[in-house]
Amino acid sequence: MSPESSSNFPTGVFSNLLPDRLKAELRLADRLGIKPLKVTETTFDDTINEGTIKWAVTTENQLLVIPKFVGSQEIPHTALTRGQPVLAAGEAEIVGSNGEYYLLEISNYSGHFQPSSDSLQIGIEAFRQQGIDPKNAVVKYYGGR
Repeated sequence: MSPESSSNFPTGVFSNLLPDRLKAELRLADRLGIKPLKVTETTFDDTINEGTIKWAVTTENQLLVIPKFVGSQEIPHTALTRGQPVLAAGEAEIVGSNGEYYLLEISNYSGHFQPSSDSLQIGIEAFRQQGIDPKNAVVKYYGGR
């Protein structure tokens, strides 16, 4: 599906471009106990302070995050939505705790969804709406579609 733009934010939906890997990826995520998190969940602080996270905004406008790595194993973006399409996705660095969070870096980097550079604004706004301050964040754009 190709993304479309509106006057405010892009409204494109990005599907998983690697569906043949989905079954094995979900088995891995389940084996490692990976559960997508919302900002309000108690384990969010530990997750963001352990390193880079992967994030996605679902088609229901819900922001979800997972750790990029568990041990040395990289967790695929598809674990966030069980392979369902997204409005935006990427990686981020966030610091903070107890409801005071700062977005240090954000990108639209996702090999599975390859979201457009324009869709990154959806992610930035989703973090802002969850109380994560993006004003000093380094924004990195990748090709996408």
